[in-house]
Amino acid sequence: MTLHQLQIFAAVAKIGSFTKVAEHMHVRQPSVSLLVKGLEREYGVKLFEKLGNKVRLTLAGEKLLHRSEEILARVKGIKEEIDEIKGLKKGRIRVGGSALAAASFLPVVIEKFKKEHQGIEVILKIQRTEDLEKGLLEGELDLAIVGWLVRAPLLLAEPFLEEEIVAIAPPRHPLTKKRFVSLKALAQEPLIAPERGIRTRELLEQRFAREALPFVPLVEISAQTGARDTIRSAVAGGLGIGFVARCHALGDIKAGRVKLLKVPGLNLKRTMYIVIHKSRQKTSSPVQAFKEFLRRNLRRNKD
Repeated sequence: MTLHQLQIFAAVAKIGSFTKVAEHMHVRQPSVSLLVKGLEREYGVKLFEKLGNKVRLTLAGEKLLHRSEEILARVKGIKEEIDEIKGLKKGRIRVGGSALAAASFLPVVIEKFKKEHQGIEVILKIQRTEDLEKGLLEGELDLAIVGWLVRAPLLLAEPFLEEEIVAIAPPRHPLTKKRFVSLKALAQEPLIAPERGIRTRELLEQRFAREALPFVPLVEISAQTGARDTIRSAVAGGLGIGFVARCHALGDIKAGRVKLLKVPGLNLKRTMYIVIHKSRQKTSSPVQAFKEFLRRNLRRNKD
């Protein structure tokens, strides 16, 4: 068994076609087949079964893929350690982020990091959390920032940033004159919230449900439109009561475009996580350098 065999095997498992793998890796299709057959002879089992024009893994193939991904991830970690020895002068980091992280801070932090480490290329992918998790497991991403606690046992999630969710209202809304506002009062107002599938929306639905109150937003904002900014604009325009992280509302509150409502019953906090593959947690690499850079910038922003 060689690393090249494992790379070819993992590629076929992912793409589901010997021919497409051959085209992608610029080798002949018979060569791909021979390498896979060599693995099958070595272990005495079939690794793939054919279904029409595609192939899929057998149970034995699934077991081998799981171990192959671990081995290939560790081999990739060796190269990153060497890059670290060179003083982080060369390297590449593939960073994933949820729409919320991308809208909040990731692009700014990445630009700062690139100025300090000009030889390191940073590639940013904005995707749904489940896609980011898949990318980390398949080695397509080195690190991701998400708003959900991932469940995959091979991934390690570290709390990175905690933000309070607050309610904001148009400046002349009647509720702004009250010292405190109840959840019951909010439930009777036109509400503006992110669409389903966004962590903030889930937290709001759970909180209202605990009080047996309906949570039926009049306006639902898609993550693709930049939920945070769109909600603030909609509230400032008088469409209803909105929910955002406190840090994102401070500028509009100071400028008088929206008012902060004091809602003792809301009491919601959203946590962002840095997620990496467990095989990288003890690896000295550009990925670790980027993690530390993220944390340093968070501390500076708090100070």
